[in-house]
Amino acid sequence: MRTMKKLDLALALFLILFSLVLVGLIYFDWFNVGFMVGPFRFHHWSVILGTFYVAVATPIFALIKRTKPESLRNLYRIHVFGNLFAILLISIHFGGQLSRPAEFYPDLGSGVALYVAMIVLALTGFFLRFRLIANGNRRLVRWIHVIAVVFFYIVIALHALHGFGFT
Repeated sequence: MRTMKKLDLALALFLILFSLVLVGLIYFDWFNVGFMVGPFRFHHWSVILGTFYVAVATPIFALIKRTKPESLRNLYRIHVFGNLFAILLISIHFGGQLSRPAEFYPDLGSGVALYVAMIVLALTGFFLRFRLIANGNRRLVRWIHVIAVVFFYIVIALHALHGFGFT
């Protein structure tokens, strides 16, 4: 593996580990993300920013990837690290929701589905980007990645509607 790709892999693993540690700190109430910032709690702003990034950047990535393939190397780096940072922001919200007291515990139905879809997206993207799977399985993993994107967009719409009281 080239040096830059090794560095990217190390940085990606660090972001994933940092996200996991941060969610643990939030879950055990060692780090508070429930404070208000304007009309919403901080962890709601983090999920809004993270989701907005994924919802906007993913189609832009797909479009540029097909129209300007010569820019793929830098484009993949932006896609990978931008989405890993978005996962960090979304994980802050997920940890904040899970850490709520029992009397204020949220309905997690669509949120869990959304988080699972995001994790599947991250794992399949990670395996594809860093070639951690055999070539014969790449087509299946890519197919799962694309299906997870579609599922993610559907559930995100339903989850947002539910969050704003429309369902």
